[in-house]
Amino acid sequence: MTLHAGSPEVSVDYHGKIRREIAPLLPARFGSVLEIGCARGGTLRWLREHQQINYAAGVEYMADAAVVARQTFDDVEAGDALAAPMAFKQERFDLVLALDVLEHLATPDAMLRRLRDRMAADATIIISVPNVAHYSVAWPLFFWGRFNYQDSGPLDRTHLRFFTERTARRMLEDAGLKIVGITYNWGYPSPFTPFGVLNRKWLWYSRKLMGYLLFWPRRIFKYQFIIAARRA
Repeated sequence: MTLHAGSPEVSVDYHGKIRREIAPLLPARFGSVLEIGCARGGTLRWLREHQQINYAAGVEYMADAAVVARQTFDDVEAGDALAAPMAFKQERFDLVLALDVLEHLATPDAMLRRLRDRMAADATIIISVPNVAHYSVAWPLFFWGRFNYQDSGPLDRTHLRFFTERTARRMLEDAGLKIVGITYNWGYPSPFTPFGVLNRKWLWYSRKLMGYLLFWPRRIFKYQFIIAARRA
């Protein structure tokens, strides 16, 4: 199976985006998928273009997005992920996705343990969480003492939990999962932004430029962690 990851840039259209950046972490074959926070089903549509999926189930908090997702999924439950009964026709899944979900939950560790129990013996789970140590959070906090919630990004006002790479890894391990791969969405400051230059070419130049400033630890440019794990 060949899947193209595409651009690593993170869109703020949470319900419309397709998470192509999970491509390097996907297992070679998976016949069933459970996606928590499935939005309108864009990621599953993309997966089904490249993989024969026999059964796909989803859980989505927003009722209007769940209606659209039902066009792509075999089963979709609308409601809170922690409270969803997950009364699907299939009990265990080959691939479980929880992308941009855990940071919105009061008890993400409990959600992970619940999802672990829904994984087949050789299944893969892929999660993504934002990095609270990203420069867009760390610099205002360090230099000006600001920690202001926003409409999107690492300080999204709907986030209940915050993660660094170390705490995200520990959460997975404490839930009985073994990490098998990790990749990142990168976010670099651009000196070209004041001039209105925001296209992908100049964002690439920004990343190269910041890469030469070795006094900055690279971890502050990791916008988001995407982690794959299996049952320990």
